[in-house]
Amino acid sequence: MSEILNFLTEFEIWFYIILGLISIIFFARLFKAIGNWREAAFGLERDIAQRQFRSSLSILVLLLILFMGEFFFVTYSSSLLPDQKTLPTPTIDILASPSATSAAVAIETQEAGFSPTATAEQDGCVPGKIEWIYPVAGDEIEDVVQLLGTVDVENFGFFKYEYTEPGNPIWKTIAGGNQVVNQLPDHNENKIGLWNTSQLVPGDYLLRLVALDNANNEYPPCVIPVRVINP
Repeated sequence: MSEILNFLTEFEIWFYIILGLISIIFFARLFKAIGNWREAAFGLERDIAQRQFRSSLSILVLLLILFMGEFFFVTYSSSLLPDQKTLPTPTIDILASPSATSAAVAIETQEAGFSPTATAEQDGCVPGKIEWIYPVAGDEIEDVVQLLGTVDVENFGFFKYEYTEPGNPIWKTIAGGNQVVNQLPDHNENKIGLWNTSQLVPGDYLLRLVALDNANNEYPPCVIPVRVINP
């Protein structure tokens, strides 16, 4: 679902342009059919004109539905994605070392006060392996955010990205993917996915990137604090 939404969002303007051009063509056919209907002198001509009219009108209605569907999915549905799947914090992290208590440390730090530097030092982010490129710890974000990062771990299986409020042990899954996201110098291909924050209450949140291997074992997650500043 998230992949489809990402596609519709990225090419939204082209959908509107293509639908608009097709609509112009069938509006012309519709008016031509109306003219032929009025000028028809025989029953057969009127029947043909009526069929042309109904066909053009049906296609125009379908184009309108597609237009409204695109607008709805891009404008409203993405805001529902963060809450579609609510998962508890991971149970036992086989690959984590005793010091990799990123989620617990992040929550405790947030409860004590918003301190991005302290939290960033305690997270499980590993440059070139699993990390956030944008946003980074302490960033202020709003509306729909294009998340950038790196997920390139040994025996990669899939990844997911989640958020929660400071002090809340329940992480809400935003989306995920099953392709390695490699670090590139210009970061053009480091797209993790989208996060629509427009429906969130402004304030402090924790954002984490979780990678799992092909045996479904979870690596220590990369957790950063961010602040949502929606008006």
